[in-house]
Amino acid sequence: MIFIFWQLSYDLYFLPNGRLDSFLSLSGVQIGAYFLRFLGLSVETDNRIISIIGAKAVEINNGCNGLQLFGLFSGFIIAYPSPIKFKCILLLSGSLLLFFSNSLRIAFFAYFNSIYPQYWNIIHDSSSYVFFYPIVLFFWYLTISINKKEGLLTES
Repeated sequence: MIFIFWQLSYDLYFLPNGRLDSFLSLSGVQIGAYFLRFLGLSVETDNRIISIIGAKAVEINNGCNGLQLFGLFSGFIIAYPSPIKFKCILLLSGSLLLFFSNSLRIAFFAYFNSIYPQYWNIIHDSSSYVFFYPIVLFFWYLTISINKKEGLLTES
């Protein structure tokens, strides 16, 4: 039910409105550029586009800004039996960690694309396994562990 609510909300409000998608894309590019500049690389950005100077650019479209993942992650946390305070802490900390992980992913895309542009499709398609899934699995494990400790879950 939560997934259906999220999909309807996204398709009927967030996607047509576009502000949240734009915010996530634009801020992800800016933070990704900051990461790369911190490493001493010369970076240029233009709205949703980021590149190492002299290399092929990467554009962050709505489907790659992490919003769908935030919705799925939030749905999991909300649906799982936990105290409301614990859910709020997990939602806030997990969403922030996923947001910064996506910014790091964007920086990685720009860097990787400057070295191996011919492997773009492979790295783009598999990047979620490296950047997002470990975080989601960690929060899943944390939720289950704390719920067992609190007696909200029992082993079968």
